[in-house]
Amino acid sequence: MILFKYLLALLLTFLVFTVGSAQGGYDVLDSNTTPTTTQEATKLIDTLALHFLEQTNIPGMSVAISKKGRLVFAKGFGYADINENIKMGPGTQLRTASVSKLLTATAIGRLVSEGKLDLDAPIKKYVPYIASKYARLTARQLAGHTAGVPHRPKGGKYKKTHYTTIRPTVELVTAPLLFEPDTDYKYSSHAFNFLAAVIEGASGMPYRNFMQQQVFKPLGMVQTFPENIDSLSSLDSQIYYLKKGKLLKERWMDNSYALPGAGFRSTPTDLLKMMHGYTNGFISKETVSNMFTSHTLKNGTATQVGVVWRTSYDVFGLRTIEHAGNWMGARTVVVHYPEEDLSISIMMNAGRQIMIEEMAHIVAQVFRKNEEEATPRLLDTTGVDIVFRPQGQEELHKGSLTLNGPLGRLTVPTVNFIKSKKMYHLGFGTSYAVVSDFGLLSVQLENQTSLEGTLYFYGTMNAEPPSKSEAIISFTASSR
Repeated sequence: MILFKYLLALLLTFLVFTVGSAQGGYDVLDSNTTPTTTQEATKLIDTLALHFLEQTNIPGMSVAISKKGRLVFAKGFGYADINENIKMGPGTQLRTASVSKLLTATAIGRLVSEGKLDLDAPIKKYVPYIASKYARLTARQLAGHTAGVPHRPKGGKYKKTHYTTIRPTVELVTAPLLFEPDTDYKYSSHAFNFLAAVIEGASGMPYRNFMQQQVFKPLGMVQTFPENIDSLSSLDSQIYYLKKGKLLKERWMDNSYALPGAGFRSTPTDLLKMMHGYTNGFISKETVSNMFTSHTLKNGTATQVGVVWRTSYDVFGLRTIEHAGNWMGARTVVVHYPEEDLSISIMMNAGRQIMIEEMAHIVAQVFRKNEEEATPRLLDTTGVDIVFRPQGQEELHKGSLTLNGPLGRLTVPTVNFIKSKKMYHLGFGTSYAVVSDFGLLSVQLENQTSLEGTLYFYGTMNAEPPSKSEAIISFTASSR
């Protein structure tokens, strides 16, 4: 049985990496291309990924990177199923969690590009059966979380039903709006059930059919589909969670009630094929620009969210378009660098608090050819004075730093999330990564001569690069 599962996984992986022909008139992501990462960068990504899994006790993860329409890196690490001893591969299918919202966003972008959907029209135009209290909401408000729709339905009985159509899931929420539209921002997964209904009205097709025929097929996404817990195969990763440090299997629960916002399965490679739809003409340039522009509330506050996509910056000062997910055995992210058409997707099979955007930024930077390539510094263990800023408060601590070429160690015994952690030189300048319980965290040595440095701990929707804000940890060489 295990041999059969292994051979089946190999076959599907072969199919994944041989899909490269144009479908529906649009070129799909070229996954036949020989990876262009340097041997050193590939080795470092392997090292960081394996150490991350060991540090966090997450069973497995899968990573894919693309640049200018070519898949340049795709690899699985760890295990998809521990009990069956099935390793995680680039073709292993995982829960997308809230990255499902990006799939729905891509459908919206396609319909807008075709002139079939007006983002600013009342959704009553597309969903005649929508309750009057929601009738004047717009697709833009729903997609930007400024509509005031509750996050999820009340109660839990709906979770015991398997839904195959959208209307019954739309009608699960009957509560009043939480606020006047465009006066506040509040994350809502259920808003995406409304958006699925809008897609049906604008396209004249059932949501599932539209996604398969008009999004997944044209973009060559052969491993993306609605999750059905009764028909999972050995190609699907198991799901896990951690309790008091112990790894346990997560309970499978039907998530069809949240399909448009959290219910698909996919692979990092397929998610990059989706991303390619934003650069290959599948979605028009005008629509892409619209979707990647932050919404503004009535009071003038920018939300840092466009049409689903979050606008942000990484610690290296580069603008990103991104979205992540974290739900019942899944931690996922897609990050796109629009200025250089570089994208990365990471998927994990355990849900936990991981700074996954920062982690994706670091891995992308390892891959990126950087003009600041430099030999890492050698430094015997040196005492450092630490300023730790939890929740904006400043605490003083003592620690030490060791730099032994590409490998180092930061030790702060009195800061729980650090204690003593390995550091890896990222191959350029004075940039390092600490492997922590929260994922890869960026460390910058601003001044090698006097040994000054900072460690960043950040998420998404950053209005400016995190390096322009106070770091969670800063350190200098101890005076004694």
